[in-house]
Amino acid sequence: MDYMLLSILLSAILTLSGCSNGTSTSEKSVATDGIKSVTISGDASLIRLIAKDDQKQLAVMSAKPSGWLSGWFYNDCKSKGEMIVSGQTLLIKAQNSGWYDLSECSTYLQINLPRNAGVTINQPAFKGDLQGQFADLNIETRAADISLQGSATSVRIRGDAFRTRLQFDGTTEPQQIDIAGRALDTSLQFPKGTAVSYRIHAKASLLDAKLPNTQGAKPEIVISGDYARTEIR
Repeated sequence: MDYMLLSILLSAILTLSGCSNGTSTSEKSVATDGIKSVTISGDASLIRLIAKDDQKQLAVMSAKPSGWLSGWFYNDCKSKGEMIVSGQTLLIKAQNSGWYDLSECSTYLQINLPRNAGVTINQPAFKGDLQGQFADLNIETRAADISLQGSATSVRIRGDAFRTRLQFDGTTEPQQIDIAGRALDTSLQFPKGTAVSYRIHAKASLLDAKLPNTQGAKPEIVISGDYARTEIR
């Protein structure tokens, strides 16, 4: 299998991300002041999460036409998903157009959160760009392209095939990074001088590590999969 599964599934995500030039015909927005966590579910989405205090705290859901057919058949592309605030949690459920809707609307999420908010994502496929300081990151997916620039107290990712690029800035070092799936392409970058410990469990593994494996050090990195390519810097 090599990384064929990873390549096929990620190509679909990247195709979606390349179709973001159309104009959104509808938006939904929710204020996120005081939000401590966000849970994102539903259909595949393009997700941009920023956890910083010096910004307008707002979550915006928009729908844009995507795919080849949308250039020929353009219906009213509206956001069909939901955004609800329950206590200090923002609940988001994305809903894309069905196969019978030739406009092929896709969901785009721009979410600004206060610092140290927790994030849970449970979608079959998504492209996620996370920036800032987060609490726990908990992700369940089949295929995803995930990037982080900032910090998180812990990271847990489960799925079939996904690419992960996590660049930690040292604001808060994660206690554990736990990534498991079938085909994994993982890059982890830490500030200079960071001590880490790591374990790789895979049928076929390629490890490129510039940091020594320091027993008992935190963050503790655990990578588990059938095929795993791992870079630790």
